[in-house]
Amino acid sequence: MKNKYDRLKAIASGQLDDPAFNPAIAFWKYELNNPLIGTIKDFGGFHHANFGSQETVIVELESGEVVSAILNPYLSEGMRMRNAQVDDLIYLDFLGKENGKYGKSFNKYNLIIDKPDY
Repeated sequence: MKNKYDRLKAIASGQLDDPAFNPAIAFWKYELNNPLIGTIKDFGGFHHANFGSQETVIVELESGEVVSAILNPYLSEGMRMRNAQVDDLIYLDFLGKENGKYGKSFNKYNLIIDKPDY
């Protein structure tokens, strides 16, 4: 008789591929003058040993390449505020580091979500 946890155990032992992990999807690098421009294909996440739970957005670029971008809390909230959904267009630009009014530095972004006309 099959146990309901057999598949999970097989994934953990490496006998089956984890359906949430696709090594063919590269992580997009947050670099100056390298904006992420494309179509949202999915949302996901993973657990990082040092940083805990990480949210991601899967994007098909203009070139057809598919990448995953890790979303910090600021970007996650921006996606929620703009009601980002699958098939929306996304423009995400890393603008560099800035100093806040209390002396702490932070990463600055430009996030645009465009809803396609159906």
